[in-house]
Amino acid sequence: MSKLTSGLRLLFRNPKRFWLRLRNEMLAPTTGLASAARGVYTIFALNKLTSLDRNKGRYLFVYDTLLNPITFDFLHYLYYVNWMRQRLGLEYIDILIIKRSEIIASRESSYISAIGSDNLEWRLVNLVIPLARLFVAVGRVSIVDPVEAFNAVKNYTQIYPEGYSYASPKPAVCRLDQPGLTFKPELTISATAREIVDSYFSRSDCRQIVTITLRSYDYISCRNSDIASWVEFAKKLDPAVFRVIFVPDASVNGVAALPQLTSCEVFDSACWNLELRAALYERAWMNMGVACGPLAISGLLDSVWTVMIDRSLDYPEEYYRNVYSTGVVPGQPPNFYSRSCHMFLAKDDAQTISNIFSKYVGRTP
Repeated sequence: MSKLTSGLRLLFRNPKRFWLRLRNEMLAPTTGLASAARGVYTIFALNKLTSLDRNKGRYLFVYDTLLNPITFDFLHYLYYVNWMRQRLGLEYIDILIIKRSEIIASRESSYISAIGSDNLEWRLVNLVIPLARLFVAVGRVSIVDPVEAFNAVKNYTQIYPEGYSYASPKPAVCRLDQPGLTFKPELTISATAREIVDSYFSRSDCRQIVTITLRSYDYISCRNSDIASWVEFAKKLDPAVFRVIFVPDASVNGVAALPQLTSCEVFDSACWNLELRAALYERAWMNMGVACGPLAISGLLDSVWTVMIDRSLDYPEEYYRNVYSTGVVPGQPPNFYSRSCHMFLAKDDAQTISNIFSKYVGRTP
């Protein structure tokens, strides 16, 4: 009775809020009467829904973690899927991430020992899903087991990889040199992320922001940044003109490397929040670093210089072949990166970094 009385009072005082409260009560009942009404409604609503094609205009992207990497490579796959969605004239992408209990056994032991056995699951939540949210066309994102995925796949007519099923699991594959796969500014960064970055780096500071993204963990360490060289380079830049921001590696080793950056400005929040990373990259004049996954975000932005030093000449032979099996050319960014993204086959010693940087001083992206 008290809820009814308070509801009537709200109706007269604030009708709009009353109807909103009533709607929410029907969505998640807290009274017996509302529960009964909800039950009756559900009978008819579900019958109606089953007769509709709820997935019309939606492209299902199945990402099987047993067959695909849980790395920033996901961004390339998703860009490709978004391109396919547009070619098919579909409005949304729904993503099914298939979680596998066997995943650790399927990865090479050196990789697991370098990143930690539980890091793969951590990456699903903290890497893959946040990357998906950078695309406005992404609708539903679900982490499911293989049986759940099989049931979901049956409800879609447009699926990538084409033909994926419980009986025939397939990896997501794409040629990064696919004809027609060119750059479009597809990444979406929220106003909130931009405002947070602006609160750290005031717009009243007219210096040009230069970010340096570091890679520093045990797996294929020849890909890692020469941190001492980057620090040396940063210290030589005119602090009245450039504001240099270091973004450490989002890993245990990245945290361990922080003492090497005590004399530098570090924005480690960008390590752990991908949207803040994207907002910082968008805000910068230049984003630099050795070629590594996080800088792919910058490569897909058109309003900022992205400069990567490609250390691939130092890669182990098998890893080198694998990296360039998708159509990427050593020393060149993928065709669908922006025109303001450039790569250089070199080592990241301080002099080389300075020589490359000097090519862009005084220029705008």
